[in-house]
Amino acid sequence: MENKPDPIQQTATRIAGEPCIELEHRLKRDMFNAIVKVKPDVAQDVSIENDVLTGAFFETLKPALQGIAVAKLENSIFFYDRVGWDILFLDRALEGVLSDFQISKILEKVNPNSLHDLAYISYKHVDKMMGKTEAASYWERLKAVGNIKH
Repeated sequence: MENKPDPIQQTATRIAGEPCIELEHRLKRDMFNAIVKVKPDVAQDVSIENDVLTGAFFETLKPALQGIAVAKLENSIFFYDRVGWDILFLDRALEGVLSDFQISKILEKVNPNSLHDLAYISYKHVDKMMGKTEAASYWERLKAVGNIKH
């Protein structure tokens, strides 16, 4: 039997430019958590290792729940196309990258633990939250992260 392509794995590879297990697993965990927040009972008897990280969990979902994952993937692609991929995004805090104003606006809507969590926010929502001028600064600050030498 032929293996189906894993859209989350494919998205992580597209974003990173090569297979990136750290990004792939982060995307899968984040999408699982978002889906479970909406429909907690889908987590029953699910193994993170055997179901979520392999992608099998997402294949069994109803289209409406798969839509949550698709929206997050689309936002992630847009985000990283705009600012560039850097593995630093997975763990780096917002402080020291974004302005206090930008952070306060983000915190009104979401509670990100790292810069990567910003990848799930629609760019239209960023413009609406901050206004066009501040949103432009936001994107420039994020783009600068990848230019920092590790």
